[in-house]
Amino acid sequence: MPQRLTSLISAVIVFAWASVASAQSQIWSAAGVTGAVDEADTKIHVFNSTGSVAINSSVVTGTLDIRFPVQTLPNLLLPQQGDCAELRVNLRDTGPGARVIVRLMALSIFPGSGTRLTTLGQIDSDTRPPVGDATLYRSYAACLVKTPPDSEFLIDYAFFSYYVDVQLIKTRASANPGLMSLQICPAQDACDP
Repeated sequence: MPQRLTSLISAVIVFAWASVASAQSQIWSAAGVTGAVDEADTKIHVFNSTGSVAINSSVVTGTLDIRFPVQTLPNLLLPQQGDCAELRVNLRDTGPGARVIVRLMALSIFPGSGTRLTTLGQIDSDTRPPVGDATLYRSYAACLVKTPPDSEFLIDYAFFSYYVDVQLIKTRASANPGLMSLQICPAQDACDP
């Protein structure tokens, strides 16, 4: 009897650990330094030793476009009602003259499908002005919307390819927008520590 109880407890522990490991494998993340800088912007960006990306301080005004391919995220089922998959970022918006826009994009693989490029979720730093020390990075999150229509999947590589499109916008010399990291989480609490 004690051996069966030990086996049962071991099986429960393994099952619980496998569920946690499975949920964690459905998280996609990237550091700012891993993005592909738009060819036209290669002279205005700076990759920092902290893992972040920003517009070079010598640039008075400009827009830096960066893209992050989302290739290692598995197909994701739609979350249960009342929950949502999230796009999360750590960014710096130093106030007037700085802005960061982050969008998760779905690009249709089939040319005549009608929906070639769809925004699944967007974060705009101008929707929440910085409070306190504007030089610090802050966390932002946005729920992702359902795609393709009538599908049980939010992420479905059979029909779409995905990337995160980021714009760092500087309209004043004193502004210093930056991007530290990005995540796509299968549910709101899936990426919480």
